[in-house]
Amino acid sequence: MRETPWERPAAHYDPERMARDDVCPNLWAFDPAGQRAWLQSANEELVVFVTGAAARGQGAFMGFVY
Repeated sequence: MRETPWERPAAHYDPERMARDDVCPNLWAFDPAGQRAWLQSANEELVVFVTGAAARGQGAFMGFVY
């Protein structure tokens, strides 16, 4: 994950489809451009979480609460 540039997952960002499919949280309909920055930040946090667990030889569980 650390080696994957942010632009690679960002290429899949489709705010119109996410709003249409009611992807939670449905912020995509209100500020599609601004949410790209939020997605980048969330991706960076996910990389830290996953690589940290891997460095310790641990598994990782993540819950999503909205």
